[in-house]
Amino acid sequence: MKSILSACTPRQDILAGAFNPEIFTASISAVLNHYAGRGSGVHEMYTDAEQFFGECTYPTDGLKTVLSEVFARIGGDNSVPAIHRLETAFGGGKTHTLIACTHIGHRGRELAAVTGDVLSPGLLPEAGQVRVVGIAGDELPVHKPKGAKLIPYTLWGEIAYQIGGEALYRQVEDEAASYAAPARAYMDAVFGGRKVLLMIDELAQYAARLAAARDDGSTQLQAFLMTLLGYARTHSGMAVILTLASATDAFANQTRLLSRLLSDVIGKKIDETQALGIGQVAISSVASVVARDATAVVPVQAAEISRVLARRLFTRIDTAVAQDTAAAYAAMYRKNTSLLPDEATRADFVDRMVSHYPFHPTLIDFLNNKLSTSENFQGTRGVLRVLSLAVRNIWKEQAEIPMIHACHLNLKDARTVNEIVSRTGSGDLLPILNADIGGPDTEGVEGGRSNAELADERNPHPAGWPMYQFTWKTVFLHSLVGRGQGLQSNLFGLSEQDALFHVAFPELTPPQVAEALKEIGNAAFYLRFHQGRYYASLDPSINIALAKIRRTLSQNEIDQLLAASARKVVRPDVQTFPVVYDVSAPEHIPDKKGRPVLSIVSLAAGELDVDECVTTAGPNTPRIEQNLVFLLVPHTVHTRSRDVKQETVFPKTASPPEKAMAQLRDLARTVLAMRKLQQNPENYAIRPEKLDDEDFRERFHKGELSIVTAVTQSYANLWFPSADGHIVRKEIRTAGGEGGAPVIEQIRQTLIDDGELITTDQGTQSVLMNLRKLFFKRNDTVTLSRLRENFCRLRSWPILEAPVVLDQLVRNGVNRGIWCLFRIEDETSTTPAEFYGQGTGELPFDVDLSGDYAIVTPEGARKRGWTAGKGPDATRIRDWVWEAITQDRVATVSEIAEKVAAYHGDVPPKDLHDAVSKLAQEKRCMAYKGTKEQTEKPELFTGTQATFYMPVPEDVVITPKTAAERGWISKKESGLQLSGKKAVEILVPLLRRIGSLYQRGAKSTIDALDLVDLALPKGGTLRISLVDVPPESVRELGEFFEVAAGIVQIGDQTEAYLDVQAPDETCPLVQEIQKQIKKGR
Repeated sequence: MKSILSACTPRQDILAGAFNPEIFTASISAVLNHYAGRGSGVHEMYTDAEQFFGECTYPTDGLKTVLSEVFARIGGDNSVPAIHRLETAFGGGKTHTLIACTHIGHRGRELAAVTGDVLSPGLLPEAGQVRVVGIAGDELPVHKPKGAKLIPYTLWGEIAYQIGGEALYRQVEDEAASYAAPARAYMDAVFGGRKVLLMIDELAQYAARLAAARDDGSTQLQAFLMTLLGYARTHSGMAVILTLASATDAFANQTRLLSRLLSDVIGKKIDETQALGIGQVAISSVASVVARDATAVVPVQAAEISRVLARRLFTRIDTAVAQDTAAAYAAMYRKNTSLLPDEATRADFVDRMVSHYPFHPTLIDFLNNKLSTSENFQGTRGVLRVLSLAVRNIWKEQAEIPMIHACHLNLKDARTVNEIVSRTGSGDLLPILNADIGGPDTEGVEGGRSNAELADERNPHPAGWPMYQFTWKTVFLHSLVGRGQGLQSNLFGLSEQDALFHVAFPELTPPQVAEALKEIGNAAFYLRFHQGRYYASLDPSINIALAKIRRTLSQNEIDQLLAASARKVVRPDVQTFPVVYDVSAPEHIPDKKGRPVLSIVSLAAGELDVDECVTTAGPNTPRIEQNLVFLLVPHTVHTRSRDVKQETVFPKTASPPEKAMAQLRDLARTVLAMRKLQQNPENYAIRPEKLDDEDFRERFHKGELSIVTAVTQSYANLWFPSADGHIVRKEIRTAGGEGGAPVIEQIRQTLIDDGELITTDQGTQSVLMNLRKLFFKRNDTVTLSRLRENFCRLRSWPILEAPVVLDQLVRNGVNRGIWCLFRIEDETSTTPAEFYGQGTGELPFDVDLSGDYAIVTPEGARKRGWTAGKGPDATRIRDWVWEAITQDRVATVSEIAEKVAAYHGDVPPKDLHDAVSKLAQEKRCMAYKGTKEQTEKPELFTGTQATFYMPVPEDVVITPKTAAERGWISKKESGLQLSGKKAVEILVPLLRRIGSLYQRGAKSTIDALDLVDLALPKGGTLRISLVDVPPESVRELGEFFEVAAGIVQIGDQTEAYLDVQAPDETCPLVQEIQKQIKKGR
C-alpha cells in the first residue's frame, strides 16, 4: 500500500512554502472590483479566469446546472428558470458558483478553452454583451451620511448604478434614493433591452440590517423582490441568482456577529436574542417571495465536496492507489467489525474512501459537520484553509501515511492551531493541547513533553506510529465545538467506536487505538471518558491532582516506599535461607551463622562489588563463611566482579541501572500520590465521590500491586560462589507478586540444577559418590566438624539446605559402604572406640553425630586394620556388582571391577567374580566371550548354563533386556523378566497386593526380585531383595509388603528387577503383571 506522498502531487505553492491559506477568503465583490478596474485584494486564482476554471474548479452537477440554465436564459431560452436560489446545505460552492458566473458573464466566449467541463460552448455569450451585477448583501450599506443626515442607500439603487453607471442612476434617482420599493416602470428603465445577470449574495444579512434600520424595511424589501422576480420571470435575457438561507441556517452560528452589525445600524446595543428575532422576522418576510419564484440548486453535494477540495489542493491524484488503499482499509474494518460503527463496514463506504482520497471521509465529516458549525470558522473556506495547512505539513515532514485523518493535523504548527482552535473560540483549551497532546508551547510544560508523548515513549507502537498522540489529539479536536451544551450536544466529544473509526488505519489497528484510549484515564490531565464519550475538559481532574501531588514528593519518601516493597520480595520466615534486607555493603551481610544467607540488595545501592561481599565482612575484615553468601541484586544496581564482565551483567537488551531506577521511582511516585489523594481528596479540589465515579480505587489497587510486581521482577540477578571457585551470576525469572515463594523456589531450583545445593532428598548413590571425591580429595579421613566448616567456608563446595542434611548424608554413605564412621577417644588410641562400616550393618539411629566423629574410606579403614578379616559380605558385593551392571547395561568384568572399586573400594577379585557368576545363575545378567559391541549372538552363560561358569576380566556381562534388544533371546527363553523404568512403574504399585495375590492362589517361585533406592518420607532409602523365594514364603511376607508399600515412594534413583524363570500362566501374580505390561504398551 503506497502512501499519499507517492500517490498525490500538491499545488506547487503549497510545496514551495509560499502558500497562503487566506487565498480562500474570497467574495463576489472582490472579483467584480477586478473587472471594474479597482484593486481586488484577493489571490489571482479568483481573478484570473483561466486559472480559476483550469486549476481550481471541479465540475459539480450543481455548478453545471446553474451555469447552463443561467446563460441559456440570458441567451433567450425562456424554457429554463430565470431565478435560482443557491443552497449550501453541505457547505461550499456558493461563492465559487457566483464567481464562475461573473467570469463567464464578462468574458463569455473568450473562455471557451477552459469552460468546456462546466458549460456548453454554445451557451457562452459574447464578451461584454452581458451586464453583470453583483450585490454582496453583507457589504451593502442601508444608509449613508450626507452632512448631518443619513440618506437612504438602497439595493435597487445599487443595481441601477452597476448596470448603467451614474447616468442611469441620475435618471432614476428619485426612486433609487427612496426607501419605498420602486414600481414596474423602474424595472423597465433599469433592465429594459439589456442582457442582465443579477446576483445578490447574503440577502439574509442585508434584510436583517434593513429591518433594523427602518420599521418598514422588511416590507419594502419584500415588495421590491416581488416586482424584481416577477419582471425577471416574464422577460428573456435576464437571470437572477440569490443566496438566502433560512433564519436558523443564516444566524444560528453567527448571532454575535449579527448583534454587532445591527447595533452599528441602529446606533445602540442590541443583544443576541434581539438580533436573532429581528433577523428571523426579516427573513420570513422575503423567504416566501423567493421560495415561490426561485429554483433551488445545491452547488456541491456531499459526495462531491472532497473532489472539490482535492482540486483546490492537488494537481495529481492516483486513482489506482486510492482504490488499493480503500481495499486495505476495508479489510481492516472487516476484521474489527465489532469495534467500529456500522458505517465502516457498509459497502458504499469503500466508494466514499476512493472519492475522498487522499482525505479520509471522517476528516471531511469532522470539518464540515462539526468545525463548520463554529461562527468564525467560515464553512468551506475554513475547511480549505485547514486542509491546505495539513497537506503542507505532511509533505514537509514526509509523513508516509495512507490517508489523511484528523489525527494527522499538526497541532504543533502555530498556524494550524490558530486556524482550528482560535477560530472555534477555544483558545482557553490551549493548556489541554500543550499538556496532554502536544502543541506549540509544549516545550514550556514541565519535562518539555506532553502526556501523550510520554505514553508513546513508555509503550512505543511496533511500527513507530505515535498512537497515543494520534488518539488523544482526535479526542481533543472533537471537543472544540458544542462545549456550551457539553454532553447534551451531539457535537461534543465522541464515542469509543467513533474514536477507533476516526483514528485507525491499516498499520494502526482499532485494538491499538483502544489501548491508547484506555490510557487516558491513567495519564491524561484534561481528557475524560463519561457517559460513553471521550472529551476534553478544564474541570479539576484526578490526574491533575495526582500530578500536583507528585511534584511535592521528596525522593526520600519515594525510596522508602521502594525499600518497603523490596522487603516483600522474599519473606523473612522462609525456611531455606535467613534473609537480610537493605544490603548495600559487605558489612550488612552477617558472618558465622552456619547457614546460607540470602542478602536482598537495596534498590538504591547504586554500585556493589560482589567479590567484596563474598570475601569480606566489612573494611579490613575477612569473611569466614564465604560459601554461604547469596546476593539477590536488582537491575537498578551496577555490579562489579572480576569473574564476570560488566556487559554480561547488563546485556544490550536490558535497561541501564539508572533507567531502571528512574522507572521504579516514577511508579512509586504515582502510588504515593494516589495514597495521599485517597486520604484527603478535598485538599486537592476533588470530591470524595469522584474517586469512585472515575474508578480511582481500582486504579489505586492496581498501582499498589504493580509496585510490588515491578520491584520483584527487578530482582532478577542471583550472585553466589560456584563449584569452580568463581563468583557467578544466574538469572531469576518471576512473574512478580508479594510473598516471595516464587522467588525462593526459583533460587532453590537454580542452585539444585547447578549442583550447588544439597537437599534432604538427595542422598542418592551418585550424589554420595561425588561427595566421596570431595570429602577425601586430600586425605582418606576427615572429621565431621571439618566437613561442617568446609560446607560453610570453601567456595568450591556446594551448600547444605539445612545442618541436618550432613547427618543424613553421613548415615547414607555408611549404610551404602561408601565410607566408614569412627570415633577415637584420645590421641594415644590406635583403634576407634566406635566403628561403623563394612560388616557392621547399618548405622544405628541413636548414634549422635554431633560428637567427635570422623569418616574414613573403606580402603583407609582396611589399611589401618580396623576391618581386618571383615570384608564386605557376598550379598553387599553382589549388590554393588548389580548396580554397576544396570548402570552400563553392557560392560567387561574388569570394567565392573573398576567401577565397584571407585565407588566402594577394592574388592577381592574372587569375591567379585563369584558375584558375577551368582547374578548370571539368577538370570539377572548374562555373560559371554566376545566384545561389547558385537551383534552376532554368542554363547550366553545364564541360569543353569552359568552353574560352572567362572568369569575372567575380559568376559562381557550384559543385562537380559539389552540381550533381548540385540535379538539374542526371546521372550519365552527369558521367562518373565522386568527391569528398568517399566519394572519400577509396575512392581512398586503392585507391592501392596503381592501378599493378597498369593493368598488367592499365586504359585510362582520368585527367582529374583530387587527393588533398589525406594525413597522414605523423612529421608533415606530402602532396598528389598528376594532370591529363590517359594510361594509359601511370599505368602508369609504379605504383611511386610503391605506396610512397606504404605511408606515408600518412587524416587529419582529407584530401580527394579524381577525374574520368574518358570512363570505359570494361571498364576494371579503372572496374570496381573502381564495385564499391566499390555496396558502400558
